[in-house]
Amino acid sequence: MKKIVMVSLFAMIMTAGCKEAPKAETQAAPAAQPAAAQPAPAAEPTPAPEAPKATITNVEWAQALEMQKNGAVLIDVRTPAEVAEGTAPGSINIPLQEAEQRIAEFPKDKDLLIFCRSGKRSMAVSNFLIQNGYERVFNVVGGFLAFPAK
Repeated sequence: MKKIVMVSLFAMIMTAGCKEAPKAETQAAPAAQPAAAQPAPAAEPTPAPEAPKATITNVEWAQALEMQKNGAVLIDVRTPAEVAEGTAPGSINIPLQEAEQRIAEFPKDKDLLIFCRSGKRSMAVSNFLIQNGYERVFNVVGGFLAFPAK
């Protein structure tokens, strides 16, 4: 199930636009049943899926770097080739493609500052972590493209 969720998230992120959500389509209501029709047997109620107890918080780089000084873990979810071109000091590289297999490397007892190049992959990993019970997940806005130059 986790693989299906991760693959679905990855596929949605790779195909969806970054800024706009797709517009919902409306469907016509089904025609009313004739009065003589027998009522359908009552269906057993389906329990609603449990909503995640935590949410993702977006943070800017200044706040992320301050949080890192106070013990938060900075995680770069870009590929090793991208990381070789530069990354935030002290960050750990766990590429999006390896997040599911390496989930044990994401500490649950610390704030997790997730970043990628621009923000799509970090949001996918952040959602994956929330779905797997993590509660202290922060997405670094703008990704490494917004990293402050010194």
